[in-house]
Amino acid sequence: MNRIKAVIYGVGAMNSIATRMLLDKDVDIVAAISRSKDKVGRDLGDLTGLGRQLGVTVTDDAKAALAASGADVAVIAVNSYMADAVEQLRICAEAGVNAVTLSEEALYPWNTSPEITAELDTIARRTGATLTGTGHQDTYWVNIVAMMMGTSHHIDHVTGHASWNVDDYGPEVASDQQVGRSVEEFEEWLRGAERPPTFGRNVLDALVADTGLTVKSIASTTRPDVAIGPMHSQALDLDVDAGQVIGFTDIDEIQTEEGPVLTFEMSGRVYGEADGDINEWEIQGEPDLVLSNGTVPTQITTCTQMVNRIPDVINAEPGFVTIEKLPRLKYRAFGLHTYLTEKGR
Repeated sequence: MNRIKAVIYGVGAMNSIATRMLLDKDVDIVAAISRSKDKVGRDLGDLTGLGRQLGVTVTDDAKAALAASGADVAVIAVNSYMADAVEQLRICAEAGVNAVTLSEEALYPWNTSPEITAELDTIARRTGATLTGTGHQDTYWVNIVAMMMGTSHHIDHVTGHASWNVDDYGPEVASDQQVGRSVEEFEEWLRGAERPPTFGRNVLDALVADTGLTVKSIASTTRPDVAIGPMHSQALDLDVDAGQVIGFTDIDEIQTEEGPVLTFEMSGRVYGEADGDINEWEIQGEPDLVLSNGTVPTQITTCTQMVNRIPDVINAEPGFVTIEKLPRLKYRAFGLHTYLTEKGR
């Protein structure tokens, strides 16, 4: 059985972790793509801290790399929103290469970016590629919650609280979270910016789709998280003074025609020494249920879920396939190629 051939698309913090994990699971890395001039021309092994060279030279020509690589899948860790991610996903789809991305909106973009998603779906169906968004939210914010909902007889309200450290995801994400701005600058940005969808909105959309419920109304609010003392953002190498913004919290709510209300409060901010990732969910209904995952290592679980999803993505039918249509995520003890079906091979 042939081993899976993968392209690393984006050579930053997340794909540095994913590169090691892919090699551990017998995946052949055949190309690497980056927009950074400092990384182009260098060996992927050197850039990802493996302590050895891989013989894979980073390029900024994505189309040429995908065309020449014979890849089965592209592993994308570049940005968060579909308006930005569409370029990478379109290049993969047009090349007929399956793609799995950490773009948060790609988890379930049918409602927040319907035109972009439909375009990508059409291209991928034509070329035989599958495009999927995954990451930490795949299991911890959708599938675990969906299974817990499956133990309910009647649901009135589903409420989730989660947090993550912006410094784990590099400078682009930290900048998106408005780290280092004043509260006044944050409020001006919030009023004037053409704001992309919140990550929580896509999570709730996925839960609604999974349960077959019907959206009645949607509401979103945002508040800044403010430093109560001096802090430092490692991702931006920036000292943040007390009173400055260290990130923000989005609160999303979907009311359904059938009655259940789903709310998700998600905070992305610079952490202090005592902070840690949380993932807590509560169901009010019959019966009342509570789920708490304690301190979750979000950075690692984001990468493990992307890597473990690869066989599912390759095995899936072509198109833009969201996670509620994929099998339950499973532990991969062996080489990823051993989990491919006849279709995937």
